[in-house]
Amino acid sequence: MRHKKQQERGVALIMALIALLIVTSIGLSMMYMADTETSINSNYRDEQTAYYAAQAGLEEGRDRMRSNAGTGITISASLPAALPGAAGGALYILNATGSESVAPWTTTNAYFDNEVCKEVDCSGGQVPPTSGWYTTVTTNSTYAASPVLPYKWVRITKKIDRSASGWSGGTQNFMYVDGKAANASYSVCSNGTNEFASSTSCVIGTVYMVTALAVTPAGTRRMMQYEVARGQIIPVDAAIDTKLAQAYGSALNVTGNTDPVCSAPNVYGGKSGSSISTPGGGNVTGSPADTLPNATFPYNVAAMISKMQGSATTIDTGGTSVTWDGSGSPGTYRGPHAVLGVVPTVTYDGNGAITAITAPGTPIAYYSPNDLILGTSTIGGTPVNGQGVLLVSGNLTIDITNGFNYFGAILVSGNITFTANSSTSANSNIHGMIIGGGQFNSNLSNLSGSVFIHQNACMVQSGLDPSLSVVAARELMY
Repeated sequence: MRHKKQQERGVALIMALIALLIVTSIGLSMMYMADTETSINSNYRDEQTAYYAAQAGLEEGRDRMRSNAGTGITISASLPAALPGAAGGALYILNATGSESVAPWTTTNAYFDNEVCKEVDCSGGQVPPTSGWYTTVTTNSTYAASPVLPYKWVRITKKIDRSASGWSGGTQNFMYVDGKAANASYSVCSNGTNEFASSTSCVIGTVYMVTALAVTPAGTRRMMQYEVARGQIIPVDAAIDTKLAQAYGSALNVTGNTDPVCSAPNVYGGKSGSSISTPGGGNVTGSPADTLPNATFPYNVAAMISKMQGSATTIDTGGTSVTWDGSGSPGTYRGPHAVLGVVPTVTYDGNGAITAITAPGTPIAYYSPNDLILGTSTIGGTPVNGQGVLLVSGNLTIDITNGFNYFGAILVSGNITFTANSSTSANSNIHGMIIGGGQFNSNLSNLSGSVFIHQNACMVQSGLDPSLSVVAARELMY
C-alpha cells in the first residue's frame, strides 16, 4: 500500500497543468474569436461606409444635374453634350480631402477610373485617346457631411448603345438596348418606360451614366453606378392631339413640323380620336401627314394632370370659371392679362417658326382645377404670355384678341376653344403641344393678325419636372 501511494505522487500537479492548459486554450480561443469578430465588424463597417459614401456621391451628382438645383449647385449647363470618349464627353465631380490628388484620368493616380474604358472604346489604351475627353468641377459644400464622406469622384457621361459592358477572354464586349447591333455613335434615350437607341441626340429622356468611387481611410473601395433620365416626359405625336373632334378656321396655322431650333422629329399637325375639319380653310401641315383623324387617343389626360399638379402653382381657389390676370398669390384671378411663366426671347421666320433663342426665359407649371378663360375680347389689352406647362381640369377658352404667346405644353381635360374679336390685328404664337380630352375648336376667320401653332417637343419637355429618376443601379468591380 505504501509503495502504491508513492507511485501516485505528482498526479495532482499534472492534472492541474492539464486543466490550466485547457483553460488557457479556451481563453486564447475566445480572445481570437473576439478579435476575429471585431475585425469582421470593422471590415463590415468599413465596407458599409464605402458603400454609402459612393451612394452619396451618386446622389450629389444626380441632384446637381437638375436645371433648378440652385445657384452655385447646378451642373446642368456643364453636362456632357458629346458622347463619351469624345472631347468634353465626361464630367468629373472631384471630392479631394486635404492636399490629396484626385485625378481619375491618370493611370498612376490612387483613384484612377479603371471603369471608363469598360464602357467606351479606348482603342487599346487605359483612357480615351481624345484630347480633352473630360471636364471637371469640385464637390459642393451643400452636400458635405461631418465627417466628410470619402467618395473621391463622380463621373457623368451620356449612355451610348454599347455602354456598361465588360471584358471576356481579352475581348471587349458591348451591350445594346434595342436588338440592333451595338453602335457607339448612338445615344440611349428613355421615354419614361423603355430605353431606346437614337442616331441623333435625344429629344426626350437622355440617359446619363453616373459613376462614383469611394475609398475609406482604411483602403476599402466601392464603385457604384446609376443610369438616370428625366422622370417625367410627354411623348409628342402632333401639334394638337385631342380625344374628340377638331375644327380649324382660316385664321389658324398649325404645323407638326418642328421649329428649326429643336431637333425633334416632325409629327402630325392635327391628330384626333374623332373627325378633323377645316370649315374656314384652316392651314394644317405635318409629317407623315397633315392630319390623322379617327386615331387612337394615347393619353390619359386626367391622370397626367393629376400626376403633375402637385408641382404646379394653383391659379384658382374655387368657383366654376376663372378669368386669370396673374394677380394675387394665389387667388381667384380676374382680368385680361396672364403671365404663365417668363417667355424666352426668340427670333421668328416668315412662317412663325423659331430660328434662334437668345434668352431661354423661365418655364413654370400652373394648374387650374376648374374651367379657365385667358384673355379678353376688348382690343387694347396686354397679350397673354407664358412658358412651361398649363394644366386645366375642365374647359379652356383662349381669347387671342390681344395676342397669346405660349411655349410648352397645354393639357386640358375638357374642350379647348380659341376665340377673338374679329377686328383684332394681334399675332399669336404657340410653340410646344396642345393635348385635350375633349374637342378643339378654332373656327376663326377674317383676322388681320396671324395665329401659329408649332410643334416643339423641346419646349414641351423643358417645362416639365426637371428631376432625374434612377433607371438602373448597379455595383461595379474595382
